[in-house]
Amino acid sequence: MANILYPAPLKVGSKIAICSLSAGLKEKFHARLDIVINGLKNRGYDVVEGEFLRQNKPREQLNAKAHAQQLMGFLLDEEIDAIMPPMGGELAMEILPLLDFNAIKQAKPKWLVGFSDVSTIACALTAKCQWATLHSANLMQLHPDEKNPYSLQIFETLTYEAGSKFEQGPSSLYQKNKPSYAQNPNELLSPSEPTKWQCLNYTDKRTIEMSGRLFGGCLDTVGLLLDSPFLALHEFKKDSAPEGLILYLENSELTPTTVARFLLSLKLAGIFDDINGLVLGRSEITQSHYDAFDYRHALDVALGGCLFPVIFDADIGHVQPNLNLVNGATCTLIADINEGIVNSASLNIQLS
Repeated sequence: MANILYPAPLKVGSKIAICSLSAGLKEKFHARLDIVINGLKNRGYDVVEGEFLRQNKPREQLNAKAHAQQLMGFLLDEEIDAIMPPMGGELAMEILPLLDFNAIKQAKPKWLVGFSDVSTIACALTAKCQWATLHSANLMQLHPDEKNPYSLQIFETLTYEAGSKFEQGPSSLYQKNKPSYAQNPNELLSPSEPTKWQCLNYTDKRTIEMSGRLFGGCLDTVGLLLDSPFLALHEFKKDSAPEGLILYLENSELTPTTVARFLLSLKLAGIFDDINGLVLGRSEITQSHYDAFDYRHALDVALGGCLFPVIFDADIGHVQPNLNLVNGATCTLIADINEGIVNSASLNIQLS
């Protein structure tokens, strides 16, 4: 029996905490930060800033304990409705053993919103506390003038009641280049490259379907923790997702060879025994030092023999735009495949 807890829908006057998880923002990003925070305020939200949000001190002056205490304060504060870190950070896993998950379980569930290293904490909240969390674009990408539908979907998703449903599909275009918020604080998403989702292990013409509870995040961090006490994916499936899981992962900094190692380690640890399907985001790094071993080769080596469907180059992660994926929600993904290319796809997500 599923026991996922969905935070209350956000409304005008809801309080959002903006805090860093492992490192504050450098001064060159403060202009962009002011713009996106004002955007939240213009939507009617009450915004509170974390103590370390605008501090980028050396590690010896701003340590994991300080960040853990700050986050715990927001997680336990009954007036806070959502937490939106501006960016992911680097070492959010440092604070995992410093969080009191028993106390968090007793608190009012709150939305944690974002991707990259935000997913490290989000997955732990879902796995250990059964809180639904939102994997999506980070706050810094949510300029008030942004019109990209995936960005706007975030604010829609945060208003949904438990039991609500929504549908998404592949983007038409993605943005290849990284944004430069320090140089242009008002930069908007400017996708230009045709999106092409692909299927790794079903190449004939067919329709594939996978269903289960969504769970996932950044392979660089979450991939190291799926078999740890903080995520314990097998236990989460047994307790909260007996119907199985749709695991989604995306790569930020791993070379193709390292991607293969990470995925093979998950396979050897039995993580894939608990899933009904795997969805991988577009990778920022597609070539290794050895021309013969690229990202596609890495996936073939690690996942080529899997019986469950494997979709890759999906709209997840560091190559924008980002789907809105609710950890803990039920999802059915249906995709029409022809010669390994996804011609059309729909993700039907229900907060149940």
